[in-house]
Amino acid sequence: MHPALHGADAAVSAGGAGGAPDNGQQTAGGPQLAAPPITSDLGGAIPFAGRILPLPAGTWHPVLTTQSGPHGELLSNVLVRAEGGVVTGVIIARASTQSLPTSTVDAMNNGCHDDRNYLSKIVPSDAKVMECWFTSHVQIEGQPLSDSVDIQTAFNRLHVLGFPIPYVMLVATWNYAEAAADRGANIENVTILLSPARKGTMTLPAPPEQWLKQELPQHPGAEHFVNAANNWMEGWTTMLRRGFHGDLTNGSPDLVRASRDPASVLPGE
Repeated sequence: MHPALHGADAAVSAGGAGGAPDNGQQTAGGPQLAAPPITSDLGGAIPFAGRILPLPAGTWHPVLTTQSGPHGELLSNVLVRAEGGVVTGVIIARASTQSLPTSTVDAMNNGCHDDRNYLSKIVPSDAKVMECWFTSHVQIEGQPLSDSVDIQTAFNRLHVLGFPIPYVMLVATWNYAEAAADRGANIENVTILLSPARKGTMTLPAPPEQWLKQELPQHPGAEHFVNAANNWMEGWTTMLRRGFHGDLTNGSPDLVRASRDPASVLPGE
């Protein structure tokens, strides 16, 4: 498992999705996978696990949905955005429809305390809520992205369908958990992969092996993109939190303003 995807994998492990095949079939204890038509266009905000999932700017396409856990209580949704034939973003969203063990929260929280992150934020809240987010990076080539069947299957599908993915993607992960009445926790985990490549190309502002935090100052273009992503997440996490509580309207001016991530390309650009 790549460390940048730790929070996402923690949510799946709690739901019992591990050990399932990636051929889209369901086995005992494994997830149920579905591959919607990737030609479908999504934008703004979409229903997800009884809540609302805001989407960064642009047109997104569904790659994979899964339902896992002993009672099917953990849902995941993988979406892709491409501009000029090249992937500019991937969303991996996980959420519970029933409460999960509190150990899930501890596992999710661990990713926000990794010294290798570009930035980590623990959001102050009351005792019943855990909220944190972080930014990091992942190398798409040369190592397994994740042990989780949904991530593996989704990226396999993107490769089979011929979606070029830049060799490095910035990773922005938001973790949210709220205490439930049964002493468990209702959770949501959203991991967003953003392309730092030049628009419409696979050209990166720094070589794939030069994206460690301590090496960024040697590559101003890469450092600028990371700083832009950090600044964007400061506002975008507010939209994610509002979506968790159902307090978000598709097309609202505040959502449109906040959605403009540094990898997005608007019409005419």
